[in-house]
Amino acid sequence: MFDTNPNLIQDPQRSSERSSPTPLVLIHDGGGTIFSYYCLGSLGRPLYGIFNPNYHSGRSWAGGLPEMARHYVRLVRTVVPRGPVILGGWSLGGLLSLEMARELAGDPSLRVLGIVMIDSVYPRAPPAWLPSLPVVQHAAKWGENTRPETRAAVTRCFEEAVAMVGRWTPPAWGPESADASQMASMDGRNSHSTSSPAHGPPPVFLLRAKEAVPVLVEGVSRVDLHRQDRLLGWGNYRRDMIVRVTDIPGHHFSIFALENLDAVTEGLIKVCSEVEDWTPR
Repeated sequence: MFDTNPNLIQDPQRSSERSSPTPLVLIHDGGGTIFSYYCLGSLGRPLYGIFNPNYHSGRSWAGGLPEMARHYVRLVRTVVPRGPVILGGWSLGGLLSLEMARELAGDPSLRVLGIVMIDSVYPRAPPAWLPSLPVVQHAAKWGENTRPETRAAVTRCFEEAVAMVGRWTPPAWGPESADASQMASMDGRNSHSTSSPAHGPPPVFLLRAKEAVPVLVEGVSRVDLHRQDRLLGWGNYRRDMIVRVTDIPGHHFSIFALENLDAVTEGLIKVCSEVEDWTPR
């Protein structure tokens, strides 16, 4: 895939007039690749992508998402050994970022300012009182020039990701903030304290796809089980974690389609700036 991991995707010119922007490290999605992040417009900050290092070998992660997160933290240290960093990723990448942030909690040299989840959905089932619909598995759409070995590797990574997420227990943190009831409002504006709660997760900024994945039969895509919930189910984990929700066009699997790239790029630029403003550097 690439010779280096993390892979430097964007390296903007530094300006001496202001402090250097915080690097953003985006983690791969369930398919193990970081191609989608190469489609983004300029973010005005260093952008690194971490792909699944077992993409070609097919070696499984016996320790699941926590093992992946520990390994990825070591990879991050090779490019951002100290100072602030923003973690994030699309779908599975957001879950892995949360695990990585827990691994780095209290680290004296590398500080996670915040997490940017790109339509990462809480992987537990919604409340039983919601209408029950059959879950429809999304079928990957391949380009006509996609090589068979690429299809096989992505499919293998995706199937393993689904299995690992099914076994995953989200990381434990300290007590929730006393302001946990002041969650992100429906229009994206919210009241909040000036920092993340002591011993809690870094502030999480969620880019949320506005549309549901089209399905050909009656049912719902797995990634849309919490689509009607503005926090995509994460309030069932911690009510104080997500501090801002920004809607972006498209559904979960079309976020990086050509017609949506400008919007997701603008969303990332905005929330990364908000991350830097949220916690003093």
